[in-house]
Amino acid sequence: MPTSIPIVCPYCGVGCNLELTLDENSRPIKSSASGRNPELNARYLCVKGFSVHELLNHEERLTQPFMRKIDKLELVAWEEAITAAAQGLKEIIAKYGAESVGTLCSGKILNEEAFLTQKFQRAVIGNNHVDNCARLCHGPSEVALRRQLGYGAVSTFLEDYDATETVFLVGAHTTFTHPVIWMSIKKRAKKGGLNMILADPRETDLIKHATLHLKVKPGMDIFWIKALGKIIKEKGWHDREFCEKHTIGYEAVCKTLEDFDVDAACSRAGLKRSELEKAAELIHDRKTVFIWGMGLTQHAHGTDNVTALVNLALLTGNIGKPGCGLSPLRGQNNVQGAGDMGALPNLLPGHMPVEDEAARIHMGSIWDAVLPTRDGFSAPEMIHEIASGKIKALYVIGENPAVSEPQSTFVTWMLQRLDLLIVQDIFPTVTMKYAHIVLPAAMVGEKEGTFTNAARRIQYTAAGLKAPGEARPDWQILQDMANAMGANWQYRSTDDIWEEIRKAAPVFSGVSHKRLKGSAGIFWPCYDESHRGTPRLYEDGFGFKDRRARFMPVSTPQSLMEPTEEYPYVLITGRLLEHFNTGEMSRRTTKLSRLRPASFLEINPEDAQLAGLSENDMVRLTSPYGSVNLRLTLSEGMQPGYLFAPIHFDTPNLNALMSAVPIDPKARMPALKVVPVKIEKK
Repeated sequence: MPTSIPIVCPYCGVGCNLELTLDENSRPIKSSASGRNPELNARYLCVKGFSVHELLNHEERLTQPFMRKIDKLELVAWEEAITAAAQGLKEIIAKYGAESVGTLCSGKILNEEAFLTQKFQRAVIGNNHVDNCARLCHGPSEVALRRQLGYGAVSTFLEDYDATETVFLVGAHTTFTHPVIWMSIKKRAKKGGLNMILADPRETDLIKHATLHLKVKPGMDIFWIKALGKIIKEKGWHDREFCEKHTIGYEAVCKTLEDFDVDAACSRAGLKRSELEKAAELIHDRKTVFIWGMGLTQHAHGTDNVTALVNLALLTGNIGKPGCGLSPLRGQNNVQGAGDMGALPNLLPGHMPVEDEAARIHMGSIWDAVLPTRDGFSAPEMIHEIASGKIKALYVIGENPAVSEPQSTFVTWMLQRLDLLIVQDIFPTVTMKYAHIVLPAAMVGEKEGTFTNAARRIQYTAAGLKAPGEARPDWQILQDMANAMGANWQYRSTDDIWEEIRKAAPVFSGVSHKRLKGSAGIFWPCYDESHRGTPRLYEDGFGFKDRRARFMPVSTPQSLMEPTEEYPYVLITGRLLEHFNTGEMSRRTTKLSRLRPASFLEINPEDAQLAGLSENDMVRLTSPYGSVNLRLTLSEGMQPGYLFAPIHFDTPNLNALMSAVPIDPKARMPALKVVPVKIEKK
């Protein structure tokens, strides 16, 4: 009988390795870092990682299927639930067509399960309406990086932090969101000679480590990034040789900077020209890693924000070399993997475009199916198309759109309009309240397979625990659903599924479960079993036929979330160390809930005094789209005119304040980071 089980943490995109210590009844009683993977987290874990065992033992785990009968969810047997779900989908397809069904895929399930999710949608349902949670966080990063460099993924790995000379951190509170990444940066800083540029409107704990803090106005990133690029170009501090040998579009971007007014851009962004000149000095002739979070991406022009930053990295030659690169901080443990496996409306497994006929034929031959040719709807578009009548059924696997999508009151209304809502999860969620059928799933430690962390490191996670009640691994549920729909899937294990992935996507063909079990993980692309993987992308050229990166001109946005006379503040949303995403996991952990039991609203003390408000006042926070009530907290870290609240609570749900439009036209993502608001005492 094993006394411990090696797993990969189910929280953020770092992919920390931890051990579950078991008691005499084979139940987990402790989560710890054993040092099993010295290349990643060694013996470090954050407070969330230390609490994983609590989730596995939690009394609220879903243990048996439910079906809605009249207006109440009632427990049913698996056969009844699967039969009803499949029959409901078949009836909707017969009446409205295959295009009437959409699927939301989790960024937390195994790679093998994400692969089957998109296969189910494409080969069984018959459309490309499949999406994952990356849409709401780093969808713009994926689009910009793929368009400019070849792959929608991080180009660096942790060893680059040891070699870098400057870390440029944009719109991310790394100590809270990715603590182990921060430990790597801090470890490098102790060696001396590291500069850190921090671009953040808030004064977080990171400022004490920063060489330079740029207090940028949220949403104004294109202004200051383009201004910084022009300053670097004018000073002759760009890497002209790199640009001419390894890129295209360099001259085009330079032309867009000729008439660009640096001083006016600084004014819009809330900066002084001298601050950007200092930033240019800290990048000049220094190996630089660019790291960013959702402060850069969660805007209606998020893709252009990231494009501007990629242009800056190309201009300075900081890609494809030791100590250099681009690193979006992916939020969920397998959100990178979900995209890699094709759980996106425009990409097949291995990042092959749906529009690529050869890729469709290749995949179709493996699946014995004719793949749909048109890109599918993104997650926000699926919600909107419920209103139009185009989407009649939604299969939600490990997602919680009732809380995570903008204009949440509209979202819950739309969920209630569906003919069929199937929810598959490990815990009851807000979304489950509107489900017609609920399927209980197993979680990490109860199933074996692979996860891919933010840096493209594929890792094996072991099983050994019995799932509670009748809960099943997602891959088994998907297989049952597919076969009930008329397919003939015969997978016996996740290893069987992974072998199909290797055939389907060449970038994973050199990775096997056997190799992963004996390693600290393998970075894709990895083309054969003698290949060590690719920890650092683009050392031998970029992912295009000409092997050159693409500069892409960007324009400053016309539509911005700015304060008005009626809504004089700008609310910034963000994350806490103690909680995670919509909070369905972290709020069920005793220690984490005790540390941060409730939501709050931060305000600058001067603003509070002017508004006649005090610490702990209950206030009503109102945007043009909705209102919520929050407890007030005074914070010197907030600039006047700005407020901050965390995203992890369903009471209140901050997304009731957010607008579903405008939407990023390239990444099809709504603006979730900032919104103009007003406050009043309750």
